[in-house]
Amino acid sequence: MKQVIKHIKTYALLYLGTIIYLLFYISAAKTGWFDIFFSGAALHNGAKGIDFYQLLQGAWAYWHGGSLTGKPLSDGAVYVKESYPINGNVYHPLLTLTLGSLLIQFDPATAYYVWLWAKLPLSLLAAGYFYWSFRKYRYVQFATFVLLVNFSAYLELAAGQFHLLLNICILLFLCLLAKKKLNWSGGIYWLSLLVKPVGLLFLPILVIKRYWPIALIGVFFFTFDTWIWIAAGPGSYYLDNLSPNIFGSWYPGPDQIITLRALLHFSTHWPDISYIILQAGVLCVVLFLSALQRIHTYTAIFLFVAYFLCFYTLVYEYDWSTLAYVLPLCIICCPSFQTRFSRFCILLTSLPSCFLVLRLLHIGIMDKGDAGFFPDEHAWKLMIVSKLLPLGLLCVSVLVADIKPIVKQMKMFFAILQKTNAELKIFGRGEA
Repeated sequence: MKQVIKHIKTYALLYLGTIIYLLFYISAAKTGWFDIFFSGAALHNGAKGIDFYQLLQGAWAYWHGGSLTGKPLSDGAVYVKESYPINGNVYHPLLTLTLGSLLIQFDPATAYYVWLWAKLPLSLLAAGYFYWSFRKYRYVQFATFVLLVNFSAYLELAAGQFHLLLNICILLFLCLLAKKKLNWSGGIYWLSLLVKPVGLLFLPILVIKRYWPIALIGVFFFTFDTWIWIAAGPGSYYLDNLSPNIFGSWYPGPDQIITLRALLHFSTHWPDISYIILQAGVLCVVLFLSALQRIHTYTAIFLFVAYFLCFYTLVYEYDWSTLAYVLPLCIICCPSFQTRFSRFCILLTSLPSCFLVLRLLHIGIMDKGDAGFFPDEHAWKLMIVSKLLPLGLLCVSVLVADIKPIVKQMKMFFAILQKTNAELKIFGRGEA
């Protein structure tokens, strides 16, 4: 009995994290215990599967002579006959046909739960692989706990999304990168791009940190796969949807978009160019920091994920679950993520927004009956702040120790440049 108690104490965080994660699935499938932390819109109340069925609808329509976007066939036939509209398919054609073709073997109601429960072994295997790979590291239990208890990951399950595939790919990619398995890393990087091309943000890091073979493998196959479908015709919808989200200047907001970009746009009255300059400036800072040798590769990847969450056009609260799959490797490999304050901030990033607190205090939360509770614009802004604040504090915490050395190195760098220029006489005013 003493040995059992000792074992439980030794692995307490692992057991607690696993229990919470299993409760997430029970809640998403049946009980709805954790739904109180999220708005009815985020949970898709009254329209369960509005995002999930888009991929299946696209695959079904394609195999029946229709479009990969999932539009009804000429005779009006569709895979899902719901009273609410299903969003048009925006996923990559290859992912749509690979995963969608498997799931449409089931009727729509069954397919939803097949996918939900299929996520459980996939995610537990990924978490187990991470733990086993780094089991000798000091903070591996805490890192695995962070991986399992993120509330945004619960929302991903409850809303019937495919974002978990991206998260697992990123986790495996970072694990393989740490273990120097570069060929496998390139393949997983390619798969992550097929799910969602968020990983393109990592491209500068991979090149700067001399992981260019991984970047080459991933980007080449992603580009090739995309080009084939666009050249053939059926895949043009993919770029048509992706381009405005990356390069467009539209600003979606209340009440589901959780970004600094949306918060600023709906809280200020600056010219549109101001938001573009700010976003570009932050990106330049992240690129500059990532290029420095003293900034670890995983710290750089974390900074780009933070940039994505703050500035990408369409970031919903479930997108914040990606932090839970990036931070474990940062905790294992980067001392700046291991400080007490950093670990405290990491735990805060695992929590949901302040929606429940606002609801209990009756601040800006509206009851819409069966559709659930919805925040007004003021409450929505507070929700964004509650998500941004821990992330911002974590960014400061992991970078603060590097600021002085970076400033010192840059002074030396420019002094050497100035001295070299004085000797070579390349720049400056010439003789009259």
